[in-house]
Amino acid sequence: MTSSTKQLVIGYCVLRGVYAIGLLAAPARFAAPWLGDVRRASAAIPTRGVGARELALSAGAIGAVASGSPAHPWLAACALADGADIAATLGAKGSQLPSRSKVGTVLAAGTFGSAALALAARARNGSA
Repeated sequence: MTSSTKQLVIGYCVLRGVYAIGLLAAPARFAAPWLGDVRRASAAIPTRGVGARELALSAGAIGAVASGSPAHPWLAACALADGADIAATLGAKGSQLPSRSKVGTVLAAGTFGSAALALAARARNGSA
């Protein structure tokens, strides 16, 4: 993998990791645009679970880059997770989520998932 691809993967994962830390530390604040009020433990617990998933995927990809291991499986997993978030959000009844949740999730998770797929392809092919 080229050094520019490594830098892109690390930068991408740092952004994803910051969001993960936000979900873990302050789920009510970071998940509100997506899920609404998550102050109750029954909502904050799975929100923190998503944060842990995001942190694990980001750390795995960064660890792969640092060790010279393939990062593309980690990036593909990031894209898969984003796709699952989109599917779950679009499958929810509109009244269960904030009014802009579905559009926002498709835009945010779609952008991050697409970036993950592009980076996975770049990392796998060793592109410059």
